[in-house]
Amino acid sequence: MNNLKRLLCLLVAAASLISFSACGNNDESESDNINGSAEQSQNVPLFINDDWTYGQVAMGGGGFVSGVFSTPEQNLFYARTDVGGAYRWDSELEQWVSISSFVSEMDKGLLGIDGLAFDPSAPNKVYLLAGTDYFSDGKTAVLRSDDYGKTFEQTDVTNLIKVHGNGNLRGSGERIAVDPNDGDIIFAGGRTGGLIKSTDGGKSWSKVESLAVNETESGAGINGIVFDPSTGEKGKATQRIYVTVARSNDSNVYVSEDGGKSWNPVEGFPTQYEPYRSKLDSEGNLYITFGESSSYKGGLYRLNASDKSVEDISPVDKSMGDVVIDPENPQRLVACTIYVWSHQPNGGYGDEFYTSEDGGKTWRYLNEDMKISDGGIEWINGYAIHWAGSLAMDPYNTNTVMVISGNGIFRCDNIWDESPEFYFFVRGLEETVPFDCISIPGGTLFTAIGDYDGFDNTDVNEYGRYHTTNVGTTTSIAVAGLDPNIRVKLGGSSTEQQLLYTEDGGETWTFITNSPEEGKVMGGGKVAVTADGKTIIWCPSDNLNSAYYTTDRGATWNKVIGIRGGYYVIADPVNPDYVYANGQNGFMVSSNGGQTFSAKSMLSNIAARVTVSAGQEGVVYIPCNDFGLFVSNDHGKTVTKINTVENCLAVGVGKGKTDDAQPVIYVFGKVKDQPDNAIYMSEDGGETWERVNDDLHQYGGVGNGGFIVGDNNIYGRCYMGTVGLGLAYFDKIDKN
Repeated sequence: MNNLKRLLCLLVAAASLISFSACGNNDESESDNINGSAEQSQNVPLFINDDWTYGQVAMGGGGFVSGVFSTPEQNLFYARTDVGGAYRWDSELEQWVSISSFVSEMDKGLLGIDGLAFDPSAPNKVYLLAGTDYFSDGKTAVLRSDDYGKTFEQTDVTNLIKVHGNGNLRGSGERIAVDPNDGDIIFAGGRTGGLIKSTDGGKSWSKVESLAVNETESGAGINGIVFDPSTGEKGKATQRIYVTVARSNDSNVYVSEDGGKSWNPVEGFPTQYEPYRSKLDSEGNLYITFGESSSYKGGLYRLNASDKSVEDISPVDKSMGDVVIDPENPQRLVACTIYVWSHQPNGGYGDEFYTSEDGGKTWRYLNEDMKISDGGIEWINGYAIHWAGSLAMDPYNTNTVMVISGNGIFRCDNIWDESPEFYFFVRGLEETVPFDCISIPGGTLFTAIGDYDGFDNTDVNEYGRYHTTNVGTTTSIAVAGLDPNIRVKLGGSSTEQQLLYTEDGGETWTFITNSPEEGKVMGGGKVAVTADGKTIIWCPSDNLNSAYYTTDRGATWNKVIGIRGGYYVIADPVNPDYVYANGQNGFMVSSNGGQTFSAKSMLSNIAARVTVSAGQEGVVYIPCNDFGLFVSNDHGKTVTKINTVENCLAVGVGKGKTDDAQPVIYVFGKVKDQPDNAIYMSEDGGETWERVNDDLHQYGGVGNGGFIVGDNNIYGRCYMGTVGLGLAYFDKIDKN
């Protein structure tokens, strides 16, 4: 099945309902110890666009996967991430599939997943505890699905608890759990607010007052919930429930023997460390990993079901991330550290791995014998498995384990062999944060991303060339309009200048080490290069007083007159005399190669990304949020409002349908008589528009880079940066 047909199949299968929820009142509670409530609102029908297909540009991993989960259903696995939503492994497609692409611009904080659970008796039912507290609304919600995450319903629980998917100890867990004996009963824990409970499958929630833990010094609150299924029976609530609290120097493990009506601390676990993850084996023994954030000391402890004693079975006196127990033989354990930096066989430094075949009496250290391979994704070579706070074992093949990492997921299919081999297991899991993107006419898709530099892709479905001379987080890139072999990229910070150029299309890069200000290191911001490639203009993010230009590849620098650091800059693609800027003083234009700028309009006072039209001199588009979209056809001397656009957060321009057709305009915002916060396309200069995305493919809206980019080589394709779902692409279906 080709990629287009696969996407169409997925789209048709997903065409049902998502509901959005609000806080409400619930007068019913299980006992006097449970107060406060949250309920879902009415269903809202979806808009499904069958004229387009959608996907994420293949880069491979790139972000922190904070949890990975096997299920009782064969080949069904889930994963959660800190800023990129959740994923499901699709065994037919042999790749991870995002189950969070429906998240909207207004709800982008719900891409931070602080807990994931599934119903053990029906793993098609999956629940996400979602929220990211640095977004303005600070919303926390429980998302629930009964179709493997194809569609979700939502209940806002912000009035009860708060979570933060990108917060401290985000790899610990799980903060949400489903009763294995009664799937209508679900408990969830907050970083603040304590413990909440649902008795109707997650539709409504009430606070559990009997566990008086509302917040912790670590900020991680309640971070683990485990049911003991042996204390219940099918259709009746499980009575024994364990809860861990992310704190030290106080009780941090609690148990309820009456289904959550009352709680008592469990004695014997260490209190000098914080609990990280909890697992129950087939015999009812509880395993908890512990760690300490400053010294990275900790261990692995077991609460024995037979006599309630707590036993230290630590393989090493270090912070332990997770443990998995062979469901067929509880004597066989696999464990890993967290936040430990030890040598790994690929040359990197990361966490340690151990196995035991005698219930933790003795352990085998794997790092000296194991192998690590790239799984077909070359950029990962040299990087280690780190922040390994979650393990999963395949119950259908206990030789197979998966482990999370700060850069993705690694899998091992021979964990009990003499030389276990871990390989990068992230196909389809795209958690990069794009900061910039350029579709080079006649060339590649050139990208800049957080943490791992960027790529050159010739095919959105195939992994591209990883930038050589990696600089980590790359905030800006530029390509000379008349010579695309000349490119510039920019990263770094106030402690390390990272400005580079290439004259061979990215085969080799040269650092510009000379600072624009003698004795001062600068980094970040935005960069432009004139159409002839001779002048580089740099607006640093950490020096807002000045912007700079160089005509000799950084040997000497001069201050730009008229703009300063923090502006977005882009060069005219044809005429090297013209450079455009957007920032605090509005829309600005330079007619002398970026040396001086003058104000042309107070259209905007933010550094929104202005867009030029490839191969067209003097044409520039200016997004102005609530003021809409403006265009100039004369190097910015005059600007005209496109009246059909009521709100514009981002604009891009791409190839027309035919060689003599005018370029296609893409906007993210609102056009006349259409919904806000959506992507639209116009083939007639903005007179009429059609919707590009749909309600299942919103990808959290424009992300950190704040951009929409039209493809300059393929008609009907555009790209959107996201806050953690990689670079989303949108393809118009040719139905002729």
